Amino acid sequence: MLQQRCRSDLFLKALRLSMTAVLSLPLFVAGIMFAGDVVMMDEPYYEAKVRNTELIYTEQNLPFAQYTAGVEMALQPLYEKMYGYTMDETLSVVLTSEYNQIPNGFSTQYPNNRQVNYIGGALMADYFSATSWLDTLLYHETAHNYQMNAKDNPISSTLHSVLANGAFFIPWFTVPNIVESPFMAEGNAVLNESWHGKGGRLYSGQFKAETLMQAKAGYLTSERVYNDNYFFLYGSHFYTLGGFYHYYLAQTFGLQKTNDYWKKHSHYWFWPFFTNDSLNAAVGKDFETTLAAWSEKMEAESKALKQTKGETVASSQFLNPMNGDGEQIYFVVNETGRDTPELVVYDKRSGKVTKKRGSWLSGKVVRTGSGTYATQSSNFTNPWRIYIGLFDNDGQIVKGTRSNVVEGYLSDGRAVTFDVPSSYRLPQLYVGGDFYAQTTSSVFIDGDDLYYFVQKEKSRTLYKNKTALTSLQGYYGHVVGTDSDGGVFFIANTEHGSGLFRFQDGKSVQMHPADTIVDARLIDDTHALVAAVGSDAYTFETVTLSPQKKAPYEVKLFVEDEPYYRAADTEVHPQKAPKLGTDERFIPLLDMRYSATNLVMGVDDDAGFVYDVSVNFADALTLNSLGFFIGRGLDEYTLGGASYSNSQYFIDFTLTGYGVIDRPDNNTTADENDYGLFATAAIPFWRQGYYDGTLNVSYYEDYEAKSRKPLSTVLSLSRYEQYGVSMYPNFLLGAEGYYSSDRGTNAFGGKLRYAQGYGHEFYAKANGKYVTSDADNARDNHGVKVTKNIYSAL
Repeated sequence: MLQQRCRSDLFLKALRLSMTAVLSLPLFVAGIMFAGDVVMMDEPYYEAKVRNTELIYTEQNLPFAQYTAGVEMALQPLYEKMYGYTMDETLSVVLTSEYNQIPNGFSTQYPNNRQVNYIGGALMADYFSATSWLDTLLYHETAHNYQMNAKDNPISSTLHSVLANGAFFIPWFTVPNIVESPFMAEGNAVLNESWHGKGGRLYSGQFKAETLMQAKAGYLTSERVYNDNYFFLYGSHFYTLGGFYHYYLAQTFGLQKTNDYWKKHSHYWFWPFFTNDSLNAAVGKDFETTLAAWSEKMEAESKALKQTKGETVASSQFLNPMNGDGEQIYFVVNETGRDTPELVVYDKRSGKVTKKRGSWLSGKVVRTGSGTYATQSSNFTNPWRIYIGLFDNDGQIVKGTRSNVVEGYLSDGRAVTFDVPSSYRLPQLYVGGDFYAQTTSSVFIDGDDLYYFVQKEKSRTLYKNKTALTSLQGYYGHVVGTDSDGGVFFIANTEHGSGLFRFQDGKSVQMHPADTIVDARLIDDTHALVAAVGSDAYTFETVTLSPQKKAPYEVKLFVEDEPYYRAADTEVHPQKAPKLGTDERFIPLLDMRYSATNLVMGVDDDAGFVYDVSVNFADALTLNSLGFFIGRGLDEYTLGGASYSNSQYFIDFTLTGYGVIDRPDNNTTADENDYGLFATAAIPFWRQGYYDGTLNVSYYEDYEAKSRKPLSTVLSLSRYEQYGVSMYPNFLLGAEGYYSSDRGTNAFGGKLRYAQGYGHEFYAKANGKYVTSDADNARDNHGVKVTKNIYSAL
């Protein structure tokens, strides 16, 4: 994942910054600091330097860090050749602790060139069509670092040598590629994750079916692929459609020319929105032309795509895995993509369907030992820990499931789980707390039998317990059922997408002609409930099974015949990486690096020349930030000072000190200050499921009045739910109590907030507020100060 905003939002915000940030008080500009990328009260981290890479890891992740060192040593020279340049900053690669169990990772140029790789990949064993979670992260996120780091023009490279990643009037002057669309960035990264012999999403039958269904509907247009969260495949279309578009570019023009787009695009430092010109410079044809050609090719192939024609049970804008047992099939859907999710339960005997709305976290539904439903997911279990486990309908973790991807239970009650901390590379399967096997797929449980896939290079082998049954060529597939004759049903690639297959008596056959089936559960030996890809939704349909004389299809990418294929695979090309250890502790406070100098200025009719300069430092985990500033605002005061933020420990705080350098017309009164202080502190004492509780305290010493020293305290409690692409909370109930003291006057108050979604994008909200004060209204210098200063930040 690339940590950036969509193109239009970045443009508007950056433009506003260029025009109005100079009007803001330097005091507050210096307070623009980064939130930590890991939880507070985290484990100790260590660091080591390998080539152009700074590795940051915990002691527990030392073996994974050692492996990462070898990957980066092999990968970076290849990416330097493919992208056409060497990064101008050391790349920080973070392997987070087991307290950050998030199935994600991100790359960013802020505050410096870095990537953060989280440990929760076992939760998505079937999604990536890859042999290794960690390898996929490294290949994908490092591609983003090369995309965004490009500055192939004299202005950006010169500005960066002085300002680093700071803003010179407009932020993209120093980092031009940050405003490029995620369709280009994520699509290119998916392409580059898929040529290393470790699989990748271009091998996914689900991704292929989704792309062809969009083509079939005529949706592969620039308007749709470039816009974020407006159309079906919300968010994921950048990866899905963008990946196959970039595969078309690489197949047509070559991988190196396709990657060269980012170097060419960085030429446009002043106005980096010329996608057509940049792509034309890289491959010889512009974006609109190549997109139309790719769309035409996909549309032609989509004519051969076969769809399901079953009875629809439910539909959803987001896909969660199906699950079931001998009596029921169950899964979570969000029909509109904007409402509270529903738990769908299908009774196999009667065919009855029940739907129950609830506060379900996304994920596969598992029936616990007590018979209740819960979902595999990741969430805060307290303010300082994010764990994977089973979560109930209230977003609370089920006891005994922490740090485990629970696949189900055996007849004797033993849990079948993936252990999250040890699954950074590959899912480690445990049964009843004992190690069982290393897998590359989810596990299907039939009574006391376990079915799963294990990957070795391109061979994907189906196992029953510890016995190999058959192998197929590819990286995509998971087991979904067994019938009364001992046949094993699984999802695998078809020529045009994804289908349902059965292995029995030594051979595999397709059990339904559709190419759009991405998940399934058997109702009986001749019927199944399948999850199918549509052009505008995922549908869950009952279908009749009929054997087709087709075996799983081997997806072969053109890159497999290229000399660079597997060139960064350390199993083929071992690297002599230096031995890592825990000798050098990563200390965020001492490991801050220079990150940016922001320089903006302008002229106001009343105030005259105004400007704002800030110099900022931060560590690679963004737990500590330090800034120095000087500026003249609309109130004609010139201030200078420093600000420090820390989110590493129990209290998240910012402390800013400043002095007055110059006053309007040099007018000075006895009540004016020559210096001032601004401090804030937050204690997040409750964060669990949908609940949040925070105590905030702030103190301010004003520069215009010595007597103005407000001390404020706010206690906030809330339950907040917002699902899918809903623009507003689906549910919010919040309460705040606050106290403020200033110059002998005390103010007390409270606020109640309520919001509720009623379906079909209809929302209602109500707010109530009460405040009282013991102030004497006749006294001078009381009340609320109003200023025309504006705060704006990127």
